[in-house]
Amino acid sequence: MDKEATLIAQAKKLSLDLYEIFNQLNEEREIEKDTTKHSVVIAANNYSPTETTLKIDTRLRDQINALSLIGCGNTQKETVAMLIQNVLDSMAEDERRKFNVQYQVLEDKTIKQAKKNKAK
Repeated sequence: MDKEATLIAQAKKLSLDLYEIFNQLNEEREIEKDTTKHSVVIAANNYSPTETTLKIDTRLRDQINALSLIGCGNTQKETVAMLIQNVLDSMAEDERRKFNVQYQVLEDKTIKQAKKNKAK
């Protein structure tokens, strides 16, 4: 796989992860308030994602900023969410189903880890 294809694949994965986080943050849910910045709050099998840091190269960062500056989103977060939505919208039904399964596995793992950390 050439370098450009690798970067595109990384951007797609980053975009998918950020879009799901963005959507979950915007959903109206009753979730207990937690004052710990880096913890995950769990309520009724849902969780509220917390901020995290992603390591991306400066080219991707600059591309996200440029898209935001030309109006593709008011913020970097909105821009990435838009990119993710575009990728999801372009997926075939079977590919989207695969994505949903993978995402659910990751979400379940996060919830399980959060419960484990909360029990400590």
